[in-house]
Formats: sequence, structure tokens, C-alpha cells
Amino acid sequence: MAITMHGSNSYPLSIVEIMQFMTHNSLYLYKKKGTFAPVDRVSVYEAQEEKNPYRKGAVFVSPSKDDLEQGKGYVVTSYETLQKKSQQLTHWTPNTYRGGTYYDFKKRLIKGHTRENLKQINVIGFDIDTKEVDLYALYLGCEELGLPRPNLLLETPRGFQVFYVLETPFYIHKNQDYKSLRVAERLSDNIRKALSTYVPVDTNCVPFGFYRIPREDNVLDFYDEPANTSKLLSWSKTFEEQEKRKFLHVVYDRTSTFQATSADWYRALLTSTGINQGYHSASRNNALLTLALANYMSERPIEEAYDELDQFNSNLEHSLKKTEFERTIKSAYSGRYKGVKRSYVEGLLELWTDGQVKFQGKEGWYKFKKPREERIRSHYDEREEDIISYLKNHTSPEEPFFEGSLTMLAKTYGMAVSTLKEVLKRSTKLIKRTVGQGRGARTKLASRSMLFRSLLLFRKKQIEHAQLTFGELLPEPNPFPRRLTFPSLEQQLVLSEVDILYRSGASPPVAKKLG
Repeated sequence: MAITMHGSNSYPLSIVEIMQFMTHNSLYLYKKKGTFAPVDRVSVYEAQEEKNPYRKGAVFVSPSKDDLEQGKGYVVTSYETLQKKSQQLTHWTPNTYRGGTYYDFKKRLIKGHTRENLKQINVIGFDIDTKEVDLYALYLGCEELGLPRPNLLLETPRGFQVFYVLETPFYIHKNQDYKSLRVAERLSDNIRKALSTYVPVDTNCVPFGFYRIPREDNVLDFYDEPANTSKLLSWSKTFEEQEKRKFLHVVYDRTSTFQATSADWYRALLTSTGINQGYHSASRNNALLTLALANYMSERPIEEAYDELDQFNSNLEHSLKKTEFERTIKSAYSGRYKGVKRSYVEGLLELWTDGQVKFQGKEGWYKFKKPREERIRSHYDEREEDIISYLKNHTSPEEPFFEGSLTMLAKTYGMAVSTLKEVLKRSTKLIKRTVGQGRGARTKLASRSMLFRSLLLFRKKQIEHAQLTFGELLPEPNPFPRRLTFPSLEQQLVLSEVDILYRSGASPPVAKKLG
């Protein structure tokens, strides 16, 4: 089976080639027994392997999620087997193990897929457990963070999986106390944490376990230039330093000498352990934000507030996750709020304490007024979001552009033509194309996120289902004699616009005259 990749030097790319690329050729090319490859080709390959100082490993696979949950699967040591069985498999371990066996061979209960048995870390992968996600934001986030473009994007029944293929794998050694494994886990955590501000990345999944196996029906995007491991490690170190500075060196105004942390209500809330989620204006988040704001208006250093409120959170029967806890503390110390809100404190006291303590003190929770230039920028940002929201409801991956004259579009979006022009001029999230000239000119608008979804759909429809033999897929012992050059994300969007604009006989949604 083959996937046609649309690069400047495109060629049919097989799924087994993608898996070889992901695993760094760390499995045998041919089966040890029962291979269908020509004898002479196998002999040449085995002769080469005898000179190879690096041992081959194994990956674990499973035919379904139900089987995987029961511990059932197979140990695979060759790409020939992967190619033969891939259509009957749903999950695999793209990171290679030293070997594997079975608790029960007849029942296929696999054994050996533990972190201590890992041979090498080939990929950094993560889950996005929802289909309601702006995938363009993922790629845009990588560019803004200084991360490379992901190598593989897979669609899953509930969402997506994303992979970075490392240029140099992390080789795991027991005699080094698994140092490289810990470094790889730290890198994985930092990548997921950084990208979670752009898309809903699952930051709690096991980083080097089972993932969906690439198949013709789930590969949405593939990029064959591996991520430079050294650069990723440098990025990870810088990211950790930035996070530490961002959290521990918050600059805030010392506008009050009132010691809210000495108030009875503060101590009463601080010792409450039953505060839970789901209560309007009186949930765990509200309680934590209120206590943090009391620290902020009392001019306590953020480090002291963190230590005390971390203990408060730990004592809760249902604690907040660390990421949510830290986000709330930073929000309180951001300078956007000046103090606690009396009505919130009273609601918290009434719901979560015995009611004997009353609020006493100064109320000062309000947002600071922005400078005029920031209000102007905010105005255009809001207009941009209005347009994007409208396009989201009136376009689709099949028809990503919305068409009309500038006058009609401005009326549709409820703004003046001059405002629309300025918004489009400033926008980084909208794409505008004009067809025709003068009074008859038509403007086509699309959000970059919808256009990106359209590009992925277009790729998916262009999958070439060609049945090939294993010998045809891997004609040479060297599995990657060719290199591809894929355009950047921006180039992909620009190059695909003509196809997306005109590939369908149907007309795009059109703005209508109002009134």
C-alpha cells in the first residue's frame, strides 16, 4: 500500500517506509524464518548485518484497543512482518525495545514492554483527545515556540496523535542508571507542556508506550526531515529557564499595605479541605485565586504564597492539577487584579466553612484600564475574532472560502468597509484573495485554520491505494536511498489555495445583501 506525498519531489511512500523512518531501521528488514523475499537479496542483507555493531530490537503490536487493554498482542522483530500485518493492527510501540516475549504464547499475552527494557527512544509522541481542535494552531504553535514541524500527524477515533522523529535516538543503558531515558522523558514533558497552550494536548499520557499504528486511512501529514535532537535539548533547557523566570520573577505593583493574609476569613478558607469543583463563583479555582490575591495585595513574595497555597491544595480532598494550580497563582500575581472580591469571599465562607467567620477588610478586585493604544489593538482583535467565528459557522473543509464584495462582506460582519480592510491588513489568522477587478471584484475569505483542515482533507482524499509486494516496497538493503523536500507549512497553504479554490464544481458560500 502506498501514500502519495505532495512535495516538490513526490513519490509513492509506503506505510512500512514511514515505520522504518520512525524506528530508525532498528528492526530486521526480513523475517528470520519464512521470509518471502528472494534468497539472494536476503543473503546480501544478512552479510551486511553481520558487520553491523548495533543489535536489532523489537516492537510490540496489538490488533485492537480491547486486546491491548487485556495485554494481548505480538512481538515483532522485522519490517516484513509489520508490512504484512499492518492492516490488521491498530497499535504499536514506535520506540524500540531490547526484545520481548509472552506470558502465555497461546493467548498472546505479551511481556517486556517496560520502560527499563527500552532499547532506544526514536520518537516523541503525544495525544490530542478531541476532534474539536484547530490543527493549524498546533503547527503555528511549533513555529512560535521554536519547535520543528511535526513529522507525523495521525487521526484517531477520538482525536489525533502527533510525533517528532528524533534525528539521533536516545539509547537507553542500564549502566548509566537510565540517564538518557530520564532526559527523554523531561524533553517529552516540556514539549507537551509548551504546546498545551495552543491545543488540548494530553499532558498525562505515558510518553513512550503504545500509539496508533500508521495506516493509509489515518495518516494526515508526513514530513521526512527528523527533528534535530541536540537542538531539541537546547530548546528544552531554554524553555525550563523561561518557565522558572516567568513563575518566580513576576513583577507586581505594591499598592496596598493591608495584610489580608492575617484576616480570619483567610485562615478559615486556608484550612478548609472539602472545597470542590462545579460551584459557580465558589469552586476550588475561585478559592485558590481568592487566597492568592490576598497574598498579592498583602505584598507577599510569590515564592512564599506558592509554598503556603501548595500545602492548601495538597490538603484538599480533590486537589487541582499542578498545571492548573500554577496557572491560577500566576494569574493572581499578573497585575490584572488588585485584590479580593467581597461577594466571592462571602460565598466561599458560606459554602465551605461553618459560617462563624465573616469577611472583614478592604475589597479591591477590579481590572486595570488598558492604555489607549492597547484598546485600539484589542478592538481590531475582537473584530478579527468575530469574522473567524462567522467563517467557522459558514464554511467547511470542503468549501473553506466565503465569497462576496467588500461592501457585502462588511455588512455581513457588522462593520464598516474601512474597518474590514484594516482588520484584514493586520490579521495573521485570515487569508484574503481577490478575483476580478473594479466594481465586479469578488473577495474570498478563509480562516487559516479552516484552510489547513481543507488541506488535510485534500491530502486524505488523494491517498493512492496501490497493492505492492514486500520486495517492491524494499528493493534495496539500504531502506532510505531517497530524500524528499517538503514545503513549509506556509508554502503548503499558499500552494494549495488554487487547488482548494477551484477543485470543486460547487460555488463557495456567498455573502448576501442585507435588508
